[in-house]
Amino acid sequence: MRTGRPTEKNHTPLQLHALLRRHNISQGDLCRAMTYQSGKRAGQSLSTSTVSTLLTQQRWPRTVDFYALKAQVATFLRARAVPENEIATAWNYEGSAAAPAPPPAHTYIGALNPHANQAAPGSHHEPFDLPEIEMLSQAAREHFQLVRHPFLDDVQGPQDVYLSKNQRYIRESMYYAAKHGGFVAVVGESGSGKSTLRRDLVERIKRDAEAIVVIQPQTIDKKSLTAAHICDAIIADLSTESPKQSLEAKARQIQRILSASARTGTSHVLMIEEAHDLSLATLKYLKRFWEMEDGFKKLLGIILVGQPELGDRLDERRNYDAREVIQRCEIARLAPLNGNLEEYLALKLKRVGLTLDQVFTKDAYDAMRARLTRRRPGSNESESSLYPLRVQNLIVKCMNQAVEIGLEKIDGDLVGRV
Repeated sequence: MRTGRPTEKNHTPLQLHALLRRHNISQGDLCRAMTYQSGKRAGQSLSTSTVSTLLTQQRWPRTVDFYALKAQVATFLRARAVPENEIATAWNYEGSAAAPAPPPAHTYIGALNPHANQAAPGSHHEPFDLPEIEMLSQAAREHFQLVRHPFLDDVQGPQDVYLSKNQRYIRESMYYAAKHGGFVAVVGESGSGKSTLRRDLVERIKRDAEAIVVIQPQTIDKKSLTAAHICDAIIADLSTESPKQSLEAKARQIQRILSASARTGTSHVLMIEEAHDLSLATLKYLKRFWEMEDGFKKLLGIILVGQPELGDRLDERRNYDAREVIQRCEIARLAPLNGNLEEYLALKLKRVGLTLDQVFTKDAYDAMRARLTRRRPGSNESESSLYPLRVQNLIVKCMNQAVEIGLEKIDGDLVGRV
């Protein structure tokens, strides 16, 4: 049975959320009717994100009076001809006669749901409840004195690339594959930094004037990428010749072109992004490309870049028929930031002229680790999602919320509730 105060796992929306849909009232119109009553933002409307989290997760802005806001909403709903019986139950939970207790004074957001999302590492079995992408508000920029967005176009040169020990190893593995004909698959979650490492390698080759040609097939749908397409890309990048018609003729053509180029001291690397979409047939053909040689010299290194599904495709237990290529491919997995979180954030904030202690309290970092960690279903092992993009989304959301509720810095309590 539900009580008036939410429990730790109570994320039930308020009936007001469904009421808006029934009466075709936009959330934007409701936002304009809900205003701050005091402080520097008195008279200003609540933001869409603040109202949304209030309706669906009962997170209450500290600087908004509970009873005054209820009165504003009631007046607004009456003007929209909403029946009084629906207005009377608008603040109850959906499917229940219970209503959240009024938030105590001087608490952070989440006073209506004080334990929302504060899961310690490995404390629950639900899927990751990841923060949604959100624009950094102008108010947040002003509050944190940001001359520019700390995470937008944040890599302008090698000095902006954060490299943990894990990333340094993968970076060098990619470089070795490019220079000496290696075969490596870089596997990582979306937002883990794969594209940054790819760009870093291309820039490193240009910056150091390395005699390495990077061949990147431009087929947009990698599911349709074939051995013939790869041959065409090699021919186009290394010669002015037209591709032959048959696959056999193309193979002889690229063997000749690669050999001639290698004898001038040039190395070649085939780099394929979104490689998790490659067909099994194309994966098998990669072995044939990688085995091209001129004497003892490998003619073509191969770097595959893809999401965790690529690791699954390169699992011999799952795809035994592809074991010839799988056994020759080194798999390098991008790890989450975890112990490197503070270093990563320090680099990003340094770019915009800030230090960590200007933005975060000391308890915020462990709260971020907890917020982006869960227990794997069916096991006692923890699984971290502390990847750069997800950390960035979390921090932007925290910055926006900090302004909404009047916090000077992002603290652990705020992180746990966003």
